[in-house]
Amino acid sequence: LKSVVIIPRVSPVMKVLSTVAIAASARSLHSIYQQVVNEVVAWAKSNGDDIAIQLGWVSKDLAFTVASGEVTDRLVRRAVTTHDTWLYGSGTKPVTAVAVMRLVDAGVLKLNDTLAEHVDPFLRRDNGTTVAELFGDSVAQATVGQVVRMAGGVPDFEDSAGDPFDREVLQDGYKEWPVYSFIRYSAQQKPYCDPGQCTAYSSTGYELLGLLVAAHQHPAGTYTDLNLTTAALPDPARMPSLRFLGKQGPLAQALTIPGQAANPAWGSGVVVQDQTASILGWTCGNMVGRAQDVAQFFWDLLGPSDSRLVSEESLAFMRNYQPMTTGWGKLAHITYGAGLMINRAAFKLDNSTDWHYAYYEGHGGETYGFSSNQGFSSKAQAAFSVVTNTDNTTYAAVAACRMMVALAETRGEQVDYGCGKVIIDDVFASFLV
Repeated sequence: LKSVVIIPRVSPVMKVLSTVAIAASARSLHSIYQQVVNEVVAWAKSNGDDIAIQLGWVSKDLAFTVASGEVTDRLVRRAVTTHDTWLYGSGTKPVTAVAVMRLVDAGVLKLNDTLAEHVDPFLRRDNGTTVAELFGDSVAQATVGQVVRMAGGVPDFEDSAGDPFDREVLQDGYKEWPVYSFIRYSAQQKPYCDPGQCTAYSSTGYELLGLLVAAHQHPAGTYTDLNLTTAALPDPARMPSLRFLGKQGPLAQALTIPGQAANPAWGSGVVVQDQTASILGWTCGNMVGRAQDVAQFFWDLLGPSDSRLVSEESLAFMRNYQPMTTGWGKLAHITYGAGLMINRAAFKLDNSTDWHYAYYEGHGGETYGFSSNQGFSSKAQAAFSVVTNTDNTTYAAVAACRMMVALAETRGEQVDYGCGKVIIDDVFASFLV
């Protein structure tokens, strides 16, 4: 839903047991990445975790998907496929940010407009309140630009000890959870700061941005009328599986893979498949689709694509990264732009290895039963998404790390990111936990 993922909960320590390399030229990147996901699934199984993975890759000359693992889909055991769809949690936030920036590009609003001036009429009619009545006069002065950069001071529904609200939502996930239930819970918390005085991760802020987009798309409608696809994607056919689930209907209307809740704070052991789509928190975490289509989004946003999503000026604003100064984002050393962050696909870095493969621009995602890493790597000149059907963030992080190590190896380079080598003879000799 919602929380981004930079550092996995359990950092695996991996040791290379064999260094017999297979000639990279004899294998395609597609087959090597198939090996990567196969190995991570096998490693998870050795840990007692029954997971599946899908990896999507898009570059100038390549676009493919690989998948590995099996799921129990309504009592039927089956292999996952490259056509299955998954949840991406906070991987949705870049799409919401793009929808806002496209309104800026169209001259509909300015980044220094207050969010309240655009949202209040809609909010008053749709839910009988205003930004000031919910969060106070200070947050009501936050600009659109500040909120999209997590600098509006907006408190977050996830920032309570023990995640009680997240747990309540999942445990009662078969009823409807209007976005206003998330927003009103957040309003019980104190603002992080006056606007512009700090940066603090807030999924609630991205729900308010959803109201902003809805107010301009359907000024006489309700928040459930929002079509984020048409608001953010000028050519949705380029990423046809992407859906942004609203208030009505079950997750399974678009989700084909059952997720497994592993976070004990939320409710370990819960299968995530038939709950209502409203549990995702709307525009802060409601994207579902194939990994390759998520990768295509980041290619069109950040890569040398011939199909741009926003203007160069708007993209420069989104890529102006600053360290978070308050809350768990500070503790996790998050460097945030506008719906984007700098991510690291490595468990260790030192001066003995090339760190350029390790860093990429994008957004992690963790939601009930799913975790993912996605973005664009300037070193690779490619976009990718790695998604797993568990909210234990370790496996997606390891897969992303090994993906970049393998890429370096295909180029004749060796990098040590703490997750083992990949292009070797023995599948199980590549790492040991």
